[in-house]
This record gives sequence, C-alpha cells and structure tokens, in this order.
Amino acid sequence: MSKPAGTRLQVVFADLRRAVDDVIAKHRVTMEELSAAVRWVQQAADAGELPLATVLFVKAVLKGTEGAGYAHPESDGASSWEMEGPAHLPGAPLLDSPAVLPSRPGEPGEPLIVSGSVRSTAGEPLPGAVLDVWQIDADNIYSGLTAADFMPLDIPNDATGIPADNLRARVVADSGGHYEFRTVMPGVESFGFRPGGPLADLTRALRLPGERPVHIHAIVSAGESLTLTTQIYFDGDPRVDGVIEGPVPAAAVGTTTRHDDPDDCRAHGLDRPYRALTHDFVLRPATSAVPARGVGR
Repeated sequence: MSKPAGTRLQVVFADLRRAVDDVIAKHRVTMEELSAAVRWVQQAADAGELPLATVLFVKAVLKGTEGAGYAHPESDGASSWEMEGPAHLPGAPLLDSPAVLPSRPGEPGEPLIVSGSVRSTAGEPLPGAVLDVWQIDADNIYSGLTAADFMPLDIPNDATGIPADNLRARVVADSGGHYEFRTVMPGVESFGFRPGGPLADLTRALRLPGERPVHIHAIVSAGESLTLTTQIYFDGDPRVDGVIEGPVPAAAVGTTTRHDDPDDCRAHGLDRPYRALTHDFVLRPATSAVPARGVGR
C-alpha cells in the first residue's frame, strides 16, 4: 500500500526544507549566520517591512501561476513572461503601426524607436497583433498614477499635470506581423524600499541596486495565441546583471543603436538623434501544452 502524498502544505514544506537544507550544507552555514538571518527577519517585522519582503520572491511565484503558459521558453523559442506590475492602465489609445506613443510637446528623454515582429513559435507571422505598451518617463514618473497606487511600496509618483495616456498605447501590428512605435528612453523605477530600513540594508549588503532595470512593459495578444505579458530591457544597463527580485532573461535584453544622420532623423519625424531597438515577440498557441524543460523545438 503506497504512502499518502500528504497535504499541499506538507508536500511544499518538505520540498522547501530539503532545498534549505541543501543550501545550508553546500555553504556550511554557521549557527551565527543562521541567527543573523533570524534577527533580520525580526527587524523587518518590527519595522513593518515583512510584507514587502515578498518582492524577493513574487516574480517566481507569478511565473509559476499567472505566467505558467510561458514556462520554459528555452524549449520552443517563446518569449519570456514577466510580471505586469502595478503601473498598467487599461484602455490606452489604439494606434496602427508605425505609431508614436502619446507624449507631451518637448517630451523629456532621448528619442527611441522600437520595432520588430510578432510571430508564433512555429515561425508564422501574427498579423494584427496588439501590443499594449507602457513605460515610466525620463523623469521617473508613470502617467495616470499616484504614489498610493504603488502601496505598500514607497514609490514617489506625482503625475500631476501629465496626461493620463502619456507614453501609453495599444499598437496594432501590420498584415505581416511587424510593428513599430516611437517613444523616449525610459527612466528608472525604484523598488520603494525605505532608506535605512531592513530591505534597503539587505539590498546594500547583497551589493545589488535598489532600482529596477530600465524597461518597457508590453502585453501582446494575437488571435488564438496565449496572451504574453513581458518587458523589454536594455543593453548597457548594469541593473540587468542582478536585481533583488531575480534575474533578467538574457533574451529580453535588447541592443540599441544610435542614429544621428539628419536625413534619417527627419524621415522619422525627428530633429535630433535617436536610438533604435529591434525586439521580436514569440507567442505560443493557446491550445499548446507547456513544453517540458529541455525538449527541443
């Protein structure tokens, strides 16, 4: 007679216990180090920051739940799933490609043109795909939001006087699945840890930045494909090499090139140099099963 599997709590705790035991054994963690870790947890609780500690693992949890349809992208070339975050607003303007994201006259920041294709894991173009894109501006502000929208994180975000749709749009790809939109290089988003608090101290001790990598958000949908929530990151940003919330997928980091030819700039409606980035989105069919790890295309 087989042994009962146990409750979910029992199974998950047993796996967690084994994982922690393995780390302790591998690194020969001492009692002093274990006690220091417990003291940090107590300090975080006393400072009211323990709920914020979920940021250490929230990306992993969401990838295994909301992002499960895009697990193991290395198996079939699908794009990597990334969490949506609190800054998305539904109902952004719908624009045909090539598009210019809504912006203010003289919008601060270096002009940026992002282009690429949307295709399936079978390599087929996905015409009419919709890219719901949004980003922080060059002054580190998300339009249409206040600091209260980011609670319990302490992220200042005073969008007073900024149009609610600033740097937000739904861009429709053309008949070949190609898209293009013009925007500006994004600013930097803070994790919102209180200076001098336990989480800020942990970030500093780990020698990790207290800011997220520069990024543009996107939710990509097309016909019978699984909707993809993801982010575009940028080369040359040291934050992509390590942040406290977990690693940035290498395939999500794009390379920008600088264009300063006056005729080229004018052809794109610009009177100054701009950067360009090419990024393709690869979607899975809605009917497909999640590939097993290590299975080839």
